[in-house]
Amino acid sequence: MSQSLLRSYRALEWEKLKECLALEAETHWARELSLAIEPANETLVVAQLLDETQEAVSLLQANTPLSFNNLPELREILARLAAGACLSPAEFLHLYTVLVVARRVRGGLSLLDSKDFPQLTKFVGNLHALESLASAIDTAIDETGEVKDSASPQLHQLRREVRTIDHKIKDELNKLIHSASVSKILQEPIYTQRNGRYVLPVNANSRTSLVGIVHDSSSSGLTVYIEPAKVVELGNDMRMKENAIEHEIVRILTELSAQAHLDLEKIKTSYSTLIELDCIFARARLSQKYKGERPDISMSGQLDLRKARHPLLALQMYGKSVVGNDIILDAKVKTIIVTGPNTGGKTVLLKTAGLLALMLKVGMLLPVEPGSTAVIFTDVYADIGDEQSIEQSLSTFSSHMKNIIEIVNNARSGSLVIMDEIGAGTDPREGAALARAILNHLNESGAYTISATHFGELKTLAYLQEGFVNASLEFDEATLSPTFRLRIGIPGGSKATTIARRLGLNENVVAEAETLMQAQDQDVQQTIEKLEAKLEEIAALEKDLSDSQARAKAKEQLAESKLSEVTVAQEKLHGKMVSEMESEFKQAREQLRKLISDLQKQPSLQKAEKFKTEMEEVRKDLNWLAEPKEATSPDKLTIGALVNITSLNRQARVEQLPPDYLENPKGQATVQAGSLRLKVAVGDLQFVAREKAKIQAKVEQKKQVPVSARNKHDVVENVFVRTMLNTLDLRGKRVDEALQMLDRFLDTCVMQSISPAMIIHGHGTGAVKSATRDYLRECSFISKFRPGELYEGGDGVTVVEIN
Repeated sequence: MSQSLLRSYRALEWEKLKECLALEAETHWARELSLAIEPANETLVVAQLLDETQEAVSLLQANTPLSFNNLPELREILARLAAGACLSPAEFLHLYTVLVVARRVRGGLSLLDSKDFPQLTKFVGNLHALESLASAIDTAIDETGEVKDSASPQLHQLRREVRTIDHKIKDELNKLIHSASVSKILQEPIYTQRNGRYVLPVNANSRTSLVGIVHDSSSSGLTVYIEPAKVVELGNDMRMKENAIEHEIVRILTELSAQAHLDLEKIKTSYSTLIELDCIFARARLSQKYKGERPDISMSGQLDLRKARHPLLALQMYGKSVVGNDIILDAKVKTIIVTGPNTGGKTVLLKTAGLLALMLKVGMLLPVEPGSTAVIFTDVYADIGDEQSIEQSLSTFSSHMKNIIEIVNNARSGSLVIMDEIGAGTDPREGAALARAILNHLNESGAYTISATHFGELKTLAYLQEGFVNASLEFDEATLSPTFRLRIGIPGGSKATTIARRLGLNENVVAEAETLMQAQDQDVQQTIEKLEAKLEEIAALEKDLSDSQARAKAKEQLAESKLSEVTVAQEKLHGKMVSEMESEFKQAREQLRKLISDLQKQPSLQKAEKFKTEMEEVRKDLNWLAEPKEATSPDKLTIGALVNITSLNRQARVEQLPPDYLENPKGQATVQAGSLRLKVAVGDLQFVAREKAKIQAKVEQKKQVPVSARNKHDVVENVFVRTMLNTLDLRGKRVDEALQMLDRFLDTCVMQSISPAMIIHGHGTGAVKSATRDYLRECSFISKFRPGELYEGGDGVTVVEIN
């Protein structure tokens, strides 16, 4: 990284923000990575980082975060394992903890929907459970980092034998301590250990009274520590067993290390993935603290940060309101010249723009309002603050200029340049000219630039050259204090005399300073004041417009709610009507079946004629239900007429007609539909004749009636009622005789217009049935014929329709 970039990051306080990020990480390695994080330039990489952070924020908001709090440092252990070293029990305990965390995190990520969390669920494949290795470590190492007796049968047996020998030694020592001959030569009636051997504290003058091995003496020389001869052999046995235990433990750890070495790459992948997830959730936790949002990434160079806030200030003022400002730049306007009074917030604004550009490139959500659009700048340069250097014998101006030279030489299209008080520290006229030339160069290079200045000459750039726009930090003249609100398009005054007066400078001095101001400066200041007043007026109008839009939106939502209620009520009414019609149809169908059955049993012309009359009445009702409505002629519409509203499928009364309703079908008529008074187009109304009004009330929503209800008349048309005149019985006849009878029967039906007719031929051998149907196929006056229904006689009869 170049020195100019390093100075720029230092000026923007980027390191402080990274320290805040590191504090949110739960592991040591993740904290190191957070402090060493480098901005990315690739759009896909930045988009992925932002998506990862946003998904982690969603989990935090749902109170289902992933925890890495107990994850140990494993890099040195993995290096030893890669070198073939045998790990210690404590190191295996750290390794086991990592495996447990990896398994837990993998399980948590596996529960997420990949459609809602596409980035986080990708990490599942990099987290390896390694159940076999985890089980082996758990079997061998306890929670304190010691090898368990259950690590192997041999270790279990050796440790049991050592405990037995230990008990025997202690029993012998207790006997000696309480014996008359030994108790009187002991300094204390206890036993202790020296060099791993059990000993008794004997008075130095009496050491010859106890046979044994001297292992140590006190610093004063008054006490010697003797291992009695009676327990020497037992001590030797225990030492041998302990040596065997050490060898067995080494064997167990060696085997475990070999098993872990086989899974080394998977362990490394799992560990690095956990660290990466810890970094992601650190970004998410920090984003929550300053209320970050994911911006859209602009591909056209449009920068639109809405209510952007300084992240460090937002963290410092956690829980309190921080003034946000809109920062807007695009391909046509790439340079903002910010003017305004000191302590007005210009430097904070500049640092905000620079920090947000860097935050975007590392995947941190931005402290902006939703709907913001950000640009991925290739480089972010800044020249802010007093860079005076005593060591290098550089003045403030020289130090700034050295930094600006590097920025001018390196800045290019896609760079963001932040400069505070450019050209300050030297002659104002020369400084202003130099600042103007530098800003022109940066603008022509294609770099985005935000510069704060007190030079009045720079305010005219926005009016003389393309690519520049003025901006200012608002100053409240009433309270003589800044509001920290940025106003794009309006230059600001320095308010030097105003601030001096507020701070208590002698009024005569202030008055003389105002007198000495050049007329041109006064004219510029007056123009600025007029623009400020105009801006306040526009802001007030915008607020009124926003309030009006909000009220209109509320009324629109209320109307939609009312319409929704009407629609629901209408659907309920329609459902009830359809249900009633289906119920009536079922009852009518059962009644028809019963009448048909009665007629079949006792054929009678009188009953048939009566039934035919009833069916005709039903047919009329059903035909009205099924037939499509014709468009209503406008001349039929009158005040008080009963109409049907086609679009709503609802009956209504006409209350008012437009004067030109005969010529204009789109004219609005007023109708009363129940308790609702509506305005509908004349062409949307269908006239309901008085003789059909009763039926219309039942079938008001005809268009949505089920198919089964719309086709009821088809059922009536297909019903055959058997009588003596329309029925021929051929059962028991030979084929020749049957065909002669059939020929005469059909002639009679044609002459008397009887249709349909029924021919009963039975089943038998099937000869009469086949001959009858062959004959019917050849008859030109037979429109169609069919086998009978089950209740008509089935395939034993044929029903014929005659032209």
